[in-house]
Amino acid sequence: MTEEENNNLDNELDHTIDQSEETTEEANTSTEEKINALKENASEALDKAKEKTAEFIDDAKEILGNVKEKATEFMNEDAKEIYSSAKVKAAEFTEDAKESAKEFSENAKEVYAEAKVKAKEFADEAGDKLIEFADVAEEKLDDFAEDAKETFTEAKEKTKGFFGKLFGKK
Repeated sequence: MTEEENNNLDNELDHTIDQSEETTEEANTSTEEKINALKENASEALDKAKEKTAEFIDDAKEILGNVKEKATEFMNEDAKEIYSSAKVKAAEFTEDAKESAKEFSENAKEVYAEAKVKAKEFADEAGDKLIEFADVAEEKLDDFAEDAKETFTEAKEKTKGFFGKLFGKK
């Protein structure tokens, strides 16, 4: 082989090596870019799952807070007003009874006693209903929290599985 042919072969070999290095470098860069994009997408998905979980929990807390607020408002305002009104009416009946005959007085006392019992029964029933309503709201909050936890766990497992497949880990 001549020296010129030998130089041509050397040049071709150098060119092939350069191309090989460029191709390897381009493949590494492309792979690194894809891995970074996948990491970013997975991180965004996890952030969204966390955000949705927080939103669910906040909504559930707000619902429970509203239920408690309405129940307290009812107990502090409406129930007391009804009870107070019943007491006032009973007192009025009692006063009228004092001014009337003995029979009417006895009837008024009975009405007063019944009104008092009914007011207490109503207040007790209202309290029971409010407790029942709060229990249901609490169950709903627990369900929301459990659903949010499951969604977060599922997203976490899928992300682990994805990266495990991507990087060859099991």
